[in-house]
Amino acid sequence: MTTGPRPNASPADSRTRRLLIRLAIALTGGLIVGYPAGYLLGKLHLGDWLAGMPGEDLASLAVAAALLFLGLFAIVAASNVALYRRLAANYEAGDPLDRGTLRYLRLSGVIMVLAGLLLLAPPLAAHLGLAGNAAIAVAVGIGLLLAVQNWLNIKVVRDSDELSRASVAEASAVSFWLLQGGLFGWAALVKLGLVQAVSMWTMVIIVMAVYLVVSIVSGVRRGLFA
Repeated sequence: MTTGPRPNASPADSRTRRLLIRLAIALTGGLIVGYPAGYLLGKLHLGDWLAGMPGEDLASLAVAAALLFLGLFAIVAASNVALYRRLAANYEAGDPLDRGTLRYLRLSGVIMVLAGLLLLAPPLAAHLGLAGNAAIAVAVGIGLLLAVQNWLNIKVVRDSDELSRASVAEASAVSFWLLQGGLFGWAALVKLGLVQAVSMWTMVIIVMAVYLVVSIVSGVRRGLFA
C-alpha cells in the first residue's frame, strides 16, 4: 500500500516539536547531572560544605553552573546538522545551513564552558584550603584557561559574520554602560558611608552575570540562538 507525500508541518507544529525536543534534552541533562549531584550532596555532606560558603562564592557557583549548562547545550545542539535542524527555532525546512554557523555555536559553547570553569576554580580552591605550590598550580591553570578563552574569543569575533559581530558589539556596549553606571553609583554610596564596599570577586560575578544576560538577550533578538 502506498501513500502520498507527507504534508509539510505548519510553522506552529514545527516550533512545538522543537520545543518538546529541547525540553526532553533539558530533562535528560537534568537527570544525568542532577541525580549524581544530589547523591554526592547527600553522601559527602556537600550541602553543609556549601552552606558554609559566603554569598559571593555561592553566586559564583550559580553563574558558573548557568555558563556550563548553556555552553554544553550549544555544543550538543551544534554537534551535527540534523540535530541543529530539529532544535533551531529560526530554521525552516529547506533553508540552506552554513556549517560556519555550527562552528560558531560550538566555539561559543566552548568559551562559555571555559568561563564556567574559571568561575568555579578560585572559590573551590579557596574552600579546599589549597595553599603554597597547590595554589600556584591553580593560578597557573587559571592563567592558561584564560589565555585559551581569550584566543577563542578573538577567533570567534574575527571569523563570525556581520550579524554576530553586531550582537557582540551591542552586548559589550550595553554591558559597559550598565556596569559603569551601576558600579559608579555603588562606589559613590560607599564613599558617602551609606553602603558597605564589596570585594573584587563580587565585582567579577556581577560583571559576568550582567554580560551573560545582556548577550543572551542581544542574541535572541537577532535570532542567533537555536
